[in-house]
Formats: sequence, C-alpha cells, structure tokens
Amino acid sequence: MITRLVGMENVSHGPEIARVLRQLRLAVFRGDVEVDAARLDSWPPGARLALDQCARRAQARGHRFVVREPVAA
Repeated sequence: MITRLVGMENVSHGPEIARVLRQLRLAVFRGDVEVDAARLDSWPPGARLALDQCARRAQARGHRFVVREPVAA
C-alpha cells in the first residue's frame, strides 16, 4: 500500500507543517509513502530534519519513502 500525501501547497508554517508531519509518521508505519515536494523548500530546517527522520524510519521498516519533485509545466 502506498500512501500519497499531496496538497501540501499551502503548508509553509507551524500548525500545517506539524499536521503533515503527524500524517507522515502514521503513514510510515502503514507502508510506503509518496510525498509531493511542491513546498518543502519553504519548510524551516527543523521540519526538514523531521522529514528526513520519517524517511529513515520508513527505510528501517522496509518501506519506501519517496519525495516527488514538482513537475515543470
């Protein structure tokens, strides 16, 4: 099962980032995860480290964790 987290375009500060990170942590335990990276560049360093931690947890559990780069139009 692949969980795709999309619609992160408006996620750029505190509460929204925390919500997405909670969703990611839960998704990692369920299976493979795909993340739309459209706005990850605007995340602060601490949130990006938490994202890296989610990726390491997924790898440790034998799941895929993919950050999809935005497609240029």
